[in-house]
Amino acid sequence: QSSSWINAQAVFATMSKGPSRERQAAALCTACSAALMAAGALSSSSSSAFTGDARPQKPKATGRAKVVCRPQPRRLEMSRSAAVPGFGRRLASTLAVASAGIASWHRMVRRRPMLSAGTATAIGADLDKKFQKTRLVTFSGMVFGYAVYYFTRLSFTYVGLAMRADLGLSMVQLGAISSLFPLAYMNSKFLSGVLSDMLGSPVLIFSLGLIITGFVNIAFSCASTVPMFTFIWLLNGLFQGCGATPCNKMLVNWFPAQSRGKWWSSWNASHNVGGFLIPLLAGGLAARYSWRAGMAGPGIIAVVGGIVALCTMKDSPEKVGLPSAEEWAAPRFAANNSGGISQDQTADASEELDDKEGVLKILLRNKFLWCMAAMHFFIYFIRQGVLNWAHFYIMDEFGIPAMEATARVSGFELGGLLGCIVSGQVSDALISRYPERGAAGLRTQVMIGYSLVAAASVFALWVLPPLAVLQWVSMAAFGFAIYGPQTLITMTGVETVPRRAAATAGGLLAYPAQLGSMCAGLPFALLVQELGWKGFFPSLVILSLVSAAVAVPGWNTPSYRQAQRRKAAQQA
Repeated sequence: QSSSWINAQAVFATMSKGPSRERQAAALCTACSAALMAAGALSSSSSSAFTGDARPQKPKATGRAKVVCRPQPRRLEMSRSAAVPGFGRRLASTLAVASAGIASWHRMVRRRPMLSAGTATAIGADLDKKFQKTRLVTFSGMVFGYAVYYFTRLSFTYVGLAMRADLGLSMVQLGAISSLFPLAYMNSKFLSGVLSDMLGSPVLIFSLGLIITGFVNIAFSCASTVPMFTFIWLLNGLFQGCGATPCNKMLVNWFPAQSRGKWWSSWNASHNVGGFLIPLLAGGLAARYSWRAGMAGPGIIAVVGGIVALCTMKDSPEKVGLPSAEEWAAPRFAANNSGGISQDQTADASEELDDKEGVLKILLRNKFLWCMAAMHFFIYFIRQGVLNWAHFYIMDEFGIPAMEATARVSGFELGGLLGCIVSGQVSDALISRYPERGAAGLRTQVMIGYSLVAAASVFALWVLPPLAVLQWVSMAAFGFAIYGPQTLITMTGVETVPRRAAATAGGLLAYPAQLGSMCAGLPFALLVQELGWKGFFPSLVILSLVSAAVAVPGWNTPSYRQAQRRKAAQQA
């Protein structure tokens, strides 16, 4: 009995001093073992009293770090008169040991220290390797997971014709099933952003959302009536928003401002990956088996992917005992920029705690976010207008068959993939070259350039000869020009707010984008009806120029970290 109690106390005192995940696991396991040993020992004697001093021996070194245990003598006494006989005493004693272990483990988790840049430099290669490995795993989970979100979001689109043939549904009924999805999705992105910031665990929101959308797709494959289809697809919209905004927060947590553009744009390419693969997956399963298989297949992949993401992805470097992304990057970028970026953009985590205002108040008072919101609206308004009407223009104006017209506008997605990747690379290069300028302003300048390219590409689609290659290139250029701002708007807006408000800012910026898509249908339809294509294309050119104009006030805007550094320098 005495040895069990002594071992338990020694382990708790020792393990509570170590911050690493391995020691946490060892502490918890050893606590359970000690509890079981104590229970077994106590069960052999129901009335004996014991008196023991907890004098732990010098522990052995484990791994790369040595654990130092200071003796903490503690005398535990249980007199015969106070002894609880039988099962009650054994249960009370066991719970005492287990409670001590859990309390010690909980204190250790809460006390996990944040490693500084100096610590990172001292540890060297091991810390750098762990940081990059954990970050790569998390980033891979974001890319794969968000592509799978697209599987469960677009699966209905590619099984609709098979459902129509199997169940005899009309086009009106198919439209009714998906009619409420955009509204649910728009609100879901904002709510998931708020939850990610409140709970501080974007991985949890991202993974659970993916799992739930998977089960929703599977449930859809089991339904047979239009009201049930509509209700289930509404639920899908409510959880689809759990993909983007948690990723926004993880990208801010794991990637420093100096290189965030290329990583963010690479993640944004998962839109194109998911959009490219889902017709092959859902459409192929529907053609080979049935529409129910076309819905269930993406659902199963989503459930498995969500479980894997929950087990492998990490919320932030600090939560796994690593330095923050900015601290990790500071020595690397300081060598190239003579302190420019590191002084202006690298801020300690404590600086983000200076703002005691509520998150929504901070966001609503941020004028730059309003500029980005206006630009987001116009970019999606233009995007949806061209996607809805470009193939009709080619068919009606030049008598091109439907299939060939669709092929001519297919360059949009390929150009979009290139545009989102280039936008991140170019904006990162500008920030590295001009570290003293406002980082958000430099990204805004890139977005304005993209909007001008959008105006030129729409004009080219209108005036160039109706050759297939020219129209395909015009649509590819338009996709390139639209996906650039589409990638940078949310990222740049998030960079101008504290990290604790990053996901909420991303969710807030989703509203104007979805409103732009929803509002594009009727106005352009009336415009084409009243003025024809001679009114349609000039309006698109003007709207592209307007999208650039609303972003001009943000031309020199600094990032949040730059603003904090400059404010501290002025106060000093």
